[in-house]
Amino acid sequence: MRNVWLVARKELADCLQSRWLLSGGLLFAILSLAVFYGTAAIGGSFAFPPLSVVMNSLVSLTVFLLPLLAILLCYDAFVGELEGGMLILMLTYPVTRTAFLLGKAVGQGVAILIVLAAGFAVMPVAAAFSAVPYPVADLIKALAVTGVSAWLLGMVFMFASYCVSLLVRTKAQALAILVLVWLAAVLLYDLGLLVAAVSFTGGLPRGVLNALMLANPASAFRLLNQALFGSVQSTVPLSALAGVLVLWAAALFAAARVIFGAKRF
Repeated sequence: MRNVWLVARKELADCLQSRWLLSGGLLFAILSLAVFYGTAAIGGSFAFPPLSVVMNSLVSLTVFLLPLLAILLCYDAFVGELEGGMLILMLTYPVTRTAFLLGKAVGQGVAILIVLAAGFAVMPVAAAFSAVPYPVADLIKALAVTGVSAWLLGMVFMFASYCVSLLVRTKAQALAILVLVWLAAVLLYDLGLLVAAVSFTGGLPRGVLNALMLANPASAFRLLNQALFGSVQSTVPLSALAGVLVLWAAALFAAARVIFGAKRF
C-alpha cells in the first residue's frame, strides 16, 4: 500500500503541475453556474425552475463534459510516460505493476473527484445568495447523489483511457481513438437508439431497449439520474443502473491490468 500511495501522490502532483486540476475545475464550475442560472432564464423571465429541471440540465452537462475531461487527463497515462522514458524508470523500482496501476487510479481518481467537487460546490454557494424556490440542503443532497454516479462514470472513461494508452504507440493515436470512443458513447449511441426505436414498427421491445441502454455506461448514468429526479419512469431498478457503472469500471480496470501485465517494455 505504501507504493500505491507513493504513485498516487506523484500522479496528483503531476495534475497540479500541469494545471489540469485548475483548468478542469474552473471549466466545470463556470459551466455549472451557466446551467444553474441559464435554466432560470429559459422562459424569458428570470425564475428558477423546479430542482429536478436544474439537475437534469446538470446531468446533461456532466455526461458530455466529465468523460472528456477524464480522457484528457488519462489518454497519455502510459504511452506518454513510455515516450518520455519515465515508465521504464518507474518499473525498475520495487513496485509491482498492480500497485503502479492502482496508484495511478487513486491519484487520477482523486483529481477527477476534486474537479467534480469544484464544479458542483459553486451551485450551493450561489443558491445561498439567490432567491431559489428550494432549500439549499435539498440542492446539496441532489448534487451529492449525482456527484457519486458522475465520479463512477469518470472512472469508467479513465480506465478505458488506460486500456487504449497501453495498446497504442503514440499519444496522438491514443487521443484520436479515445475522442472517437467519447463521441460514440456520449452522443452517437443514444442517437442510434432513438433512430432504431423510431424505425421499428411499434418501437423496440422494452426489454431490448433497456438492455441496449445498460450496455453503455453514459446511457446508464443518464437514465439513473433522470429516474432519481423523476424525469423518466424506468423499469430498470436504480441499483441495477448503479451496478452497471461499477461493473464497467471493474471490468475495464481488470482489462487494463491484464494488458499491462502482458506488456513488454
